[in-house]
Amino acid sequence: MHSQPHRRAGIGFGEWKKPWEKLSKKEREKEVLLRVRENICKEREVQVGSLEMQSRWGEWRDLVTRTDMSWHTLFKYGDSLIGFMLSAVYGTLITPALASKWNEEEDGKCKLCEDKMGTVPHILAGCPTALSQGRYRWRHDKVLRQIAEQVTFHCERRVNSSRNSTSVTRLGIEFVPAGGRKKEGTLRKEASGFGVLGGARDWTVLSDLDKQLKFPAEIAQTRLRPDLVLLSKSLKRVLWWELTVPSEERIAASHELKLDRYLELQAEVQANGWSCYSFAVEVGARGVVAASLEQAARKIGLTGRPLKKLVRECGKKAAHCSRWIYLLSRKR
Repeated sequence: MHSQPHRRAGIGFGEWKKPWEKLSKKEREKEVLLRVRENICKEREVQVGSLEMQSRWGEWRDLVTRTDMSWHTLFKYGDSLIGFMLSAVYGTLITPALASKWNEEEDGKCKLCEDKMGTVPHILAGCPTALSQGRYRWRHDKVLRQIAEQVTFHCERRVNSSRNSTSVTRLGIEFVPAGGRKKEGTLRKEASGFGVLGGARDWTVLSDLDKQLKFPAEIAQTRLRPDLVLLSKSLKRVLWWELTVPSEERIAASHELKLDRYLELQAEVQANGWSCYSFAVEVGARGVVAASLEQAARKIGLTGRPLKKLVRECGKKAAHCSRWIYLLSRKR
């Protein structure tokens, strides 16, 4: 029997499950084990949710990718970095705010700004003194360099190679409701497997590293400086990435803020006859990578091992820099 109709979706909508009476013995054993695991996971979530500090990661876990904790990754990261990441995620990192709970002489204030409470989110991404001293900018540029190097390699060695076919095929029909507008870039899909980069071999990558990035004047006049710009003159197509390394609690807010920031530039670029794509990507200060980075990478054709490497290395670099920010948070 199919699943029950969901709202107005009709019969057959949703996941189909084989009836219990038609399952074989092995299939029943597998289904029982699956349900037992689900119940155990739910019990653990309830237990963790009752803990004030350790349950805060539940507020943002749906916005991030799953962190690879394989033996290979554990050995590659090292004990100190893995210990820092776990302590930061589960709220057991020794901070002034935490130390004040058992030490009466500790006021809990941040040792840099001496104004706000020295919590994990404040120390890693919210201290104005650390911001003015360039500590957060240093971490941001380290993560951006990882992204820029891997995206540049992808464009030069894969997309721009002679093996990349520049043919573009129409794979389907897009239905537009009455009074609606066609979404840019959705009517035609590239057959080359490189997403929005398909159909050209002249992609250029610009990054806001080493020297200030100037947005190409032939596309639009603006003072905005995206962190990463990819453009193809033959397709008259441009896309940019804006990177943020916020505390994981602010991933959603940072994402919307950065997208809104480039709305005017996006409209101007389209008015000048260029197609454009704007991506806001986030890598959490604790080393947990937001799903937005993976989604943006897939849009340009990064999949499989290259995608896993990008996510892993960006998370590792952010965690490594944040660890030093934490260790030096008591030194001006």
